[in-house]
Amino acid sequence: MSKILITGAGKGLGLKLAEKLTSDGHDVFKYDIGFGKDVREPDLEGIEELDILINNAGVNIIDWLENFTEEQWDRVVDTNSKGIFLMSKACLPMLAESKGTILNIVSNAAHMPMTCSLAYNASKGAAHIMTLQLARELTKKHGITVFGIAPNKMAGTGMSASIDEQVVKTRGWTKEYSQQYQLNGLLTGEETPPELLAEFIAYLLQDKEHHKFLTGCILPYGA
Repeated sequence: MSKILITGAGKGLGLKLAEKLTSDGHDVFKYDIGFGKDVREPDLEGIEELDILINNAGVNIIDWLENFTEEQWDRVVDTNSKGIFLMSKACLPMLAESKGTILNIVSNAAHMPMTCSLAYNASKGAAHIMTLQLARELTKKHGITVFGIAPNKMAGTGMSASIDEQVVKTRGWTKEYSQQYQLNGLLTGEETPPELLAEFIAYLLQDKEHHKFLTGCILPYGA
């Protein structure tokens, strides 16, 4: 079984991943700002070995450009993209030792930008290209597999609820219209259940042979 660190593990997809991977017998380190662990200031105290890093932490602030502040920009970009850089660098010695894996949870917003989400779209675009670049730097040199998964809007998560609230505020829509508008943009007409995505990821991560040829790839999950 693997030693796995998951950022953003306090709720949403991160929590479902932690629950699923723990139930599968893995040793999971839950890293979340709610636990006093901020990806913008990596703290790996108590972690001496690591096989897999899952960069899942993410935030979004929705507003029009004229209202968006530099502080808001920094919070989104520092969490969603700089956090990947900082956590990956901090974990590199352990991952090189184990010839481990970095999985970045990116977003289809990297190529299908959402309205009023300039910082989020930019940060996820950066996360996308960082995944490709990290694979090119780390796979041959250190034996580390690096790949990403890009889900669409997920059901029942704190971020999804926040998006709904902020869309209503910025667009002047009703909550019901906002939710239906977003569902209409999904091919299945459904938001992704985070527990299903967690099961898919757990399958991929069950051993290195299942995912080593994914290095340098971004897998879409939902469209």
